Amino acid sequence: MKNFKRILVGLDLSELDKTLLEYTSMLCKAKEVDVIYFFHVARSLDLPEEITEKYPDLLAPIDEGIEKQIQDRLDQYFSAREEVEVKIIVKEGNAEDKILRWSEIKGVDLIVLGKKWSLKGSGVLPSKLIRIAHCSVLMVPESSKAEINSIMAPVDFSKTSALVLQEAFALAQVFEAEVVLQNTYHVPVGFHASGKTYEEFESIMKKHARADAAKFLSENSFAANNVKQVFTLDDNDEPADKIYAEAKAQHVDLVVIGSRGRTGLAAILLGSVADKICQHDARIPLLVIKNKKENMGFLDALLRI
Repeated sequence: MKNFKRILVGLDLSELDKTLLEYTSMLCKAKEVDVIYFFHVARSLDLPEEITEKYPDLLAPIDEGIEKQIQDRLDQYFSAREEVEVKIIVKEGNAEDKILRWSEIKGVDLIVLGKKWSLKGSGVLPSKLIRIAHCSVLMVPESSKAEINSIMAPVDFSKTSALVLQEAFALAQVFEAEVVLQNTYHVPVGFHASGKTYEEFESIMKKHARADAAKFLSENSFAANNVKQVFTLDDNDEPADKIYAEAKAQHVDLVVIGSRGRTGLAAILLGSVADKICQHDARIPLLVIKNKKENMGFLDALLRI
């Protein structure tokens, strides 16, 4: 949590807000959190003239009414340390555009969004925002419990993976949680040229994955005895499915993943594996780690083209 000082939480005034507020309260246990923006985007803040003429009591600004609704929910479901600054922001327009714009204006480090599967409405379209946000994004499915006892960090031993595991350990320290390092490995198509059977070569690849994990932990000064290591065979070229299945099998409360792996492009362009996991019908909270400074520089470069 050391990199998450300024948090923006997207609320849509649905039942999902209760889950988000309780989950955000839990995040506020981290002493690094300085300010939280509770953000709502209304489709329209203007009332038709004929309505205001017929119902003059409705002349009070709608945004003030929405702010009161949000404050009532905060009073009921949210709590934080006294030193955490809390602000309510209500804007009008496209939800994605407004959240992205204001997250940049406020220098937000983490965007927290809800994900629905049975509640009415589509929420704040978390999958789309995760793809293009410049900062890290936490996706909290409906009915998620406000507790973190086990954290899984899927890694490919890249530079981004080091950031992911670093954040997983930081969260684990705050919530006294277990960290599960998960790596997906596969058997190369031409394995038969080696004269080995599929099973034999699978064993070889798993052994290499273990060795790579040991080297990765050592090079990044992570204590191997503080992390559970899990290696998952991807036998159908669907790493995202394997990662999610492993998360369920390990009964983790949070998955922390990097926006990009070994590729060189900036993390503002979400990687294929991370993107598929975001679109999965997941019931486990997902934290997508992005390098904010790298992304802002990359975005500036694009705008200058």
